[in-house]
Amino acid sequence: RPDIIAGLTSWGVMVPVALAYAGLAGVPPELGLVTAFAAMAAYAVMGSSRHLKVTVSSTMAVMSASVIADLAGRDPSAYLGLTAALALIVGGMLVAGGLARLGFISDFLTKSVVTGFIVGLSITIIVGQLPKLLGVPSVSGSLPQQLDQLIGYLPATHLVSLAVGISAIAIILVLRRFAPRVPGPLVVLVLGILTTRLLDLTSRGIAVVGEIATGLPSPGIPSVPLADLPYLVIGATGIVFLAVGESVGAARAYASRNHDELDTDQELLALGSANLASGLLGGFVTDASLSQTATAESAGARSQLSSLITAGLVLATALFLAPLFADLPSSVLGAIVITGVLGLIDIRELHRYWVWRRTDFVIAIAAMVGVLLTTVLAGMLVAMLLSVVLLLFRASRPYVAALGRMPGYRATYGDLARHPEAEPVSGLVIVRLDAPLYFFNANVARTQILDLVRASSSPPSAVLIDLAASADLDVTTTDMLFDLVRELHERSIDVMLAQVKSSVRDRLQRTGLLAEIGEERIYMSIGSAVTDFGRQREADTVAADRATTGPGGAGQREEAGQGPASPSPGDPA
Repeated sequence: RPDIIAGLTSWGVMVPVALAYAGLAGVPPELGLVTAFAAMAAYAVMGSSRHLKVTVSSTMAVMSASVIADLAGRDPSAYLGLTAALALIVGGMLVAGGLARLGFISDFLTKSVVTGFIVGLSITIIVGQLPKLLGVPSVSGSLPQQLDQLIGYLPATHLVSLAVGISAIAIILVLRRFAPRVPGPLVVLVLGILTTRLLDLTSRGIAVVGEIATGLPSPGIPSVPLADLPYLVIGATGIVFLAVGESVGAARAYASRNHDELDTDQELLALGSANLASGLLGGFVTDASLSQTATAESAGARSQLSSLITAGLVLATALFLAPLFADLPSSVLGAIVITGVLGLIDIRELHRYWVWRRTDFVIAIAAMVGVLLTTVLAGMLVAMLLSVVLLLFRASRPYVAALGRMPGYRATYGDLARHPEAEPVSGLVIVRLDAPLYFFNANVARTQILDLVRASSSPPSAVLIDLAASADLDVTTTDMLFDLVRELHERSIDVMLAQVKSSVRDRLQRTGLLAEIGEERIYMSIGSAVTDFGRQREADTVAADRATTGPGGAGQREEAGQGPASPSPGDPA
């Protein structure tokens, strides 16, 4: 029963949204219904999330249009073929990724980058829908170009269209605030159609959707020029990263909230199946719809049965009910799109980045500006590049901490920079690498270790390196360690390693670095290394005393009033 109610509620919201987002993708309204049906049904069968709704989304619709627009030119049939082909390529990539168990790629776009991209995309979508509200010709190009064209069209504003559009926005926002269970888009859709017919608004020049074809297209693979395939593949790659980041991120959030398990590899298969189903029926690319997922969950959805019910009703609409929407004002569709993406402009999230970590805020703004000042596809590529650059930058700047013994503890060591009360071990520099060693951070780590040695209050006898963060060593890293060990040995400074994983130890032995350091200088823990260093240092001191005083040295020291040499109580370290 809850799933039936949620399915009916989602259908009431889905129909106007599907019609509106088809316009964003640049395809006829009926293909919005076809895409919504195919994607929701395919994901319901294949997905591992009980709540996620994969269907038409503003993000994917605009991404599709941005990839196809320049390729198709003014040929409508070519546009439709390329749109379906893009969905098939995206679906194929996702299915291949799922079979190859590449679900981890959902983590490659950082949250700050995705947030900034979505905010910029939402602003672009809103500006692109303003001509429908104003009743003027559509605009194109980057955001500055669209704004410039829009300003030029302002004197030609159609006041009836503007009044209808603003009224629709107001109704949706009021219902969302005071009656969130009432599907606002469906309400304004019905009111828009009734108002158009009762007041004969078409005679007053208001633009309407017009005739909507009924029926379901026959499944098939579109024919596209081979020369266009590389461009489609490039565009599909960016879409795949964004779709996976959005969809898997949303699925994880709902799985965590409901204590469910999520299979990210299966999610790639399900998302790919949704796009393949859409492309085979001539639709456009899809991903998870946060608004549809939230609507269904608030209506009581408990499983994907609600998606199947919604998909069945959307299919019935495409087959039999589509002509009812012929008198729907275009300004109402624009209002539905604008109110749908307003919630994606998450100012609170940007403020959270500003408060928590300024770097993430700057990255989010950079991704947003990249979308606003270039095309959507270029903005996507900028966002992906920022994610990779951020990952490499953070990994290339490992934090190397100098450690000291914490007072009151026998074998606990803390960062001297953060714990002023920590006591350095005399004669020993203890360093901890807080990031794995890789070829792009090896020299930075070496420089920091040598700087800590130079900063020591007195020349150390040994350097102890904690390698717990590293699971393996590449050639560049191993060469760096060879150079570091030899440089320290030239300064009569021993090198000791602690918390060396078995895979790293095997690498040290295979490369000869273990023999260079000495197997006896590899320790299970920092504490055992420090204890052994203290014993060895005490033994060296006793041996030095004996060598200095010669036979009977102890008696000579007693005669000199120094008393017998005896070890101090407690831990020699």
